[in-house]
Amino acid sequence: MSTQATNRTKHLAVLAAGLGLVYVLARHRRSILGTLIRTCNLRFPLNLNHKRIEVINSVHESQSVIRELKSHCETFKVLGFDCEWITVGGSRRPVALLQLSSHKGLCALFRLCHMKQIPKDLRELLEDDNVIKVGVAPQEDAMKLSHDFGVGVASTLDLRFMAVMAGHKAEGLGKLSKTHLNFVLDKNWRLACSNWEAKQLEPAQLNYAANDALAAVAIFQKLSADLEPRHFWNLRAVKFDVVRNKIEPFLDVDFTKGYAASLALDRASSSSTHVLTAKPKPKIKKRQQCRFLGTQSKAFYDNCLLEAPDGELLCTIDRRKATWYLNQNLGTQINEQPFTVRLNFEPAGRAVGDVGRYYQTPKENQCVVCGRRDAYIRKNVVPREYRKHFPVVMKSHTSHDVLLLCPSCHQKSNISDHKIRTMLGNKCEAPPFKHSEGVCKYTEDKELKRVKSAGKALLLQGERIPSPKVAEMHKTLLDYYADETEISQELLRRAAELDCRVENEDYCQHGEKVVQMYCDKYGGLVELERLWREHFLHTMQPKFLPELWNVNHNASRLEVRASEGRVDNADLLVAGLEPVVKDSTTNAC
Repeated sequence: MSTQATNRTKHLAVLAAGLGLVYVLARHRRSILGTLIRTCNLRFPLNLNHKRIEVINSVHESQSVIRELKSHCETFKVLGFDCEWITVGGSRRPVALLQLSSHKGLCALFRLCHMKQIPKDLRELLEDDNVIKVGVAPQEDAMKLSHDFGVGVASTLDLRFMAVMAGHKAEGLGKLSKTHLNFVLDKNWRLACSNWEAKQLEPAQLNYAANDALAAVAIFQKLSADLEPRHFWNLRAVKFDVVRNKIEPFLDVDFTKGYAASLALDRASSSSTHVLTAKPKPKIKKRQQCRFLGTQSKAFYDNCLLEAPDGELLCTIDRRKATWYLNQNLGTQINEQPFTVRLNFEPAGRAVGDVGRYYQTPKENQCVVCGRRDAYIRKNVVPREYRKHFPVVMKSHTSHDVLLLCPSCHQKSNISDHKIRTMLGNKCEAPPFKHSEGVCKYTEDKELKRVKSAGKALLLQGERIPSPKVAEMHKTLLDYYADETEISQELLRRAAELDCRVENEDYCQHGEKVVQMYCDKYGGLVELERLWREHFLHTMQPKFLPELWNVNHNASRLEVRASEGRVDNADLLVAGLEPVVKDSTTNAC
């Protein structure tokens, strides 16, 4: 075939392919266009300059708008959420304006001050836990709506959680909008404090209120994309279900409490921090409000081998423990690489089943969530505040629940733990926060405080106090110190140094009470362990867990020990396991 004929054939093939493509595009143009529009809507934030504001003053006006909002939520189950109110004479008035916005640019402004009640279909939308209501500090607005109108707002999400998860700063709505949308929200205090109960709202007020709710949705879209990074040519929308699973632990959680709990736990675990780096950290001249992790150029897992006298592998241990066996003449070094110690005595137990194989398997020095290897912190999957109240047999071997996380994943995990603590606090009537009623170990005795104040005031400022007040203070002191007949310097010093604290009879540590309740009512401590392990798997979705890591690990370990007669029935009952039935010729425990 000639070259000319070959070129003609190629041209015809290209033309045929082009015509075929045009035919497909023409025939399926509606579905393709719809897919592209939906993709762009879900992947790229909406344009805040092209919005539609609907102001609702009555129940009748609300019906069509709420139907439209619900239809928008069928494709993207997220609404921007915000509230406005006024303060008169230092007292807050009921919520005047409720803002709900969709990803399609619709913002509905419900003037609750004119409606006087929440319409039924609006109440259903707010209480629908499948629709996420996003904003900054939305829990505070939800509490105000609950207090003022008796409506619950389900599935609120503080956008600062998403920012932290995506590796960004936790900022206010204005800064989040500027950083992630390059859109400047008008945060003029005169608008924020304007009259939201006015007969008719000004255009500036409408824009202010609508932009806050619309920006919240757009920021959610942008941060969702940051949580699932991909190449710019990949136009597939971020799967909402994937994002929902990641943010599920932070729904209805107060960011200030959750974030503070995370930082407190980070400080508590600072001694467990390992950061592998060759470069020293620069000195910080200005005091920061965040915590810097200490550095330690040492791997956490040494993976030294410990063998029984016959050479059977028992477990992997760290170098320090292996050296201890040698220094105590309890073992003999067999190999240098890997460092291997063989015991000189028969151990209490051998490796049995998957439980035993777990302890035999070498562990990687990396974050079990993301795989990062240069920095990590030990994470107690079952927190110490619970584990320390377990019986010795259940807290003596806890390495299974000590995993390595990088600083970022560690903080995210600690924040998500706040929700489980709160749930356990409610379930076991054991509030997890110190400011909660009945939790403080000590209370302040009012009478002792009055005596101490009188003694301190007279001791330091006695000459400046009016005579009638001095006489009153003298009476307070002599009534308390009934054996004394006059006020002396020694008496004033004793009064000024009084300890006003008294033990709270109702005090019980959160962890202690939760452990006791699980022992008595909720199936034993293996159920509490399982709860925390499943929570960790669900929230963090670790990709690099050690082989044979299992949510039922301790139950299996105790069953092995029970079969070997190395655990008491009392401990099995506390764990929630069936006691071992002894031979009829022996006395039961």
